[in-house]
Amino acid sequence: ALISSNGGKPILVVACSEDARAQGLKAGALVKIGSTVLGGGGGGKDDFAQGGGINSSQAQASLTAIVAAISGQ
Repeated sequence: ALISSNGGKPILVVACSEDARAQGLKAGALVKIGSTVLGGGGGGKDDFAQGGGINSSQAQASLTAIVAAISGQ
């Protein structure tokens, strides 16, 4: 997962390798988790997705939520 900023608004990109997808991870689902924390939305396919929001101060929390989802917490 990668978060950047454009015009003060956070942009989130998630990519999942073939191995990650074989383990059940989906980029679209992960970007929805992260972008919700950012106060926005997003979507995409199983291998690549993007989203964004309005709350750039929550960038670290967004990544933490994605890591927690990957870890199954």
